[in-house]
Amino acid sequence: MDINDNAPELTMSLLISDILENSPETVVAVFGISDPDSGNNGKMMCSIQDHLPFLLKPTLENFYTLLTEGALDRESRAEYNITITVTDLGTPRLKTEYNITLRVSDVNDNAPAFTQTSYTLFVRENNSPALHIGSVSATDRDSGTNAQVTYSLLPPQNPHLPLASLVSINTDNGHLFALRSLDYKALQEFEFRVGASDRGSPALSSEALVRVLVCWTPTTTRPSCCTRCRTAPRPAPSWCPGRPSRATW
Repeated sequence: MDINDNAPELTMSLLISDILENSPETVVAVFGISDPDSGNNGKMMCSIQDHLPFLLKPTLENFYTLLTEGALDRESRAEYNITITVTDLGTPRLKTEYNITLRVSDVNDNAPAFTQTSYTLFVRENNSPALHIGSVSATDRDSGTNAQVTYSLLPPQNPHLPLASLVSINTDNGHLFALRSLDYKALQEFEFRVGASDRGSPALSSEALVRVLVCWTPTTTRPSCCTRCRTAPRPAPSWCPGRPSRATW
């Protein structure tokens, strides 16, 4: 009469430790199980934890395939710890556990996202060239090079706007600089679009609008109209946050 004195054995034939996110049903492991005991002592059942996006499918007798239930999203979860448990039907029951750590590799499936859809910058006229006038910022939920963001100025929609001689952008951090001294009498405001691209393959990108408002520097003492830059545009433009209801000069 057999005594249940042997725990089941698991022999791994194929094991994958890294899998690309967004992949359809994908094989993670192929393995066989055995138990040298007889009768119920040699009969086995195989399982994994509940609530994991994986399936355990029997193929041949005492052979199983572990595969993903669907596409995995690295941004939701980057690593899974899976425990395969093989239990016999003897008394007392004996079991064997096999632990698998599966890492989900990144795919460039997220474009950079700007912190704002539009930015408004105020610049006092007669500024010094290369003045830092503001910044834009974007983040990318991917990882590695897929998450590295570079910034650029996009071609202006107004063909008469000499954007390349007005502003520049630091491609690494999104800082914006005025390239020359601005004159309120010649240019009160202008707008342009900036792009943020990641370094994935293929690269993904997004855009944001930047509006630059030039503030007039008074030559005589007057009440300050523009509270943001403490200058007094003359006449006060429509965008001025402190524009009086009637002009007094």
